[in-house]
Amino acid sequence: MIAGRQTNLIVKAILMLGASLAFATLGMTLYSLSSAASQDRSTYSIIAIDPDTGYVGAAGASCVPISAASLAALVPGQGVSATQAAATSWNQTKVFDLLRQGTTANEIIRVVTATDFDSDVGIRQYGAVTLHEGNIQTAGFTGLENNDWAGDRQDSTYAVSAQGNTLENEAVVSEALAAFSAADIGSVQLPDRLMRALEAASAAGGDRRCNSQTGFQQTAQAAFIMVAKTDQPPFATPFGKEPSPNDPSLPWLYISVIEAKGGPNPLLELRSHYDAWRSENIPACADCNLDAIPVPSGGDPKPLTKAILNILNQIGLVWAAIFCCLTSIVLVIALLITLFRRRRRNRPV
Repeated sequence: MIAGRQTNLIVKAILMLGASLAFATLGMTLYSLSSAASQDRSTYSIIAIDPDTGYVGAAGASCVPISAASLAALVPGQGVSATQAAATSWNQTKVFDLLRQGTTANEIIRVVTATDFDSDVGIRQYGAVTLHEGNIQTAGFTGLENNDWAGDRQDSTYAVSAQGNTLENEAVVSEALAAFSAADIGSVQLPDRLMRALEAASAAGGDRRCNSQTGFQQTAQAAFIMVAKTDQPPFATPFGKEPSPNDPSLPWLYISVIEAKGGPNPLLELRSHYDAWRSENIPACADCNLDAIPVPSGGDPKPLTKAILNILNQIGLVWAAIFCCLTSIVLVIALLITLFRRRRRNRPV
């Protein structure tokens, strides 16, 4: 009987130790994912202002399983920015602060690419569009150390900037800009142009890391679109965490989709949500071309992986990693207490 109890104790100890190691491993994996992804934010994006209304918006996508929306910063009536490639919360915050101060696009790019501000400027990428006293200014920057294809393009007439890195080709950026600036699609609004531009970028190949040499094309794992009205507060979402639906600063339009690697192209679901949103928030337009631009379909759905990724992005990758590591520590402590008590009970009086 004593031998049986000892066997049970050993089994419990092994199970607790195994669970502890599993949680620790998961925590470190999540932390590593968070750290790696923070150095590789959204590979293609489009940012723009509607000069007539002061609305600002952004759309983007990436082959990283975290919310791509953290690349964008919106200041309604003043400007919008994209901070990507090897981005950090530090340089994103700096760009956001400059936007809120009313700094022009060219000046924002000059400040954040100065070597006395950032010694790693070669691995950064930025886009900025600002509206100051009725004047539109667009600017971009792509560091020379970004992975090919990488570049940025602007069109001041349409108050838009498109940028990307680690792309299939230059057409990802140029086609996005052309789709946004199209003059033959009727009186569409800013959200419509952003949605079409993102689809055009995906149709051109998108992020090459989500594609294969055998012809498979997912083009991204995460995609988003956001637009803020002039009377709304500035908005930027924390890295690796989706904003709460109750966030008072949430823009008029905010849709974010995350898929598993090798799963469907997230732009398909993004378009579905966008069409539903538009039908409730923007009047019907008889002369508008609102048709979706066809994009590669990607692979088969992976619902379990997608559900896990969405939960992690709601919690936040960093907090999820901390929780797993703390859980592993608690399990180890519980194991030690169990062994200590067992040893005391077996000690001769």
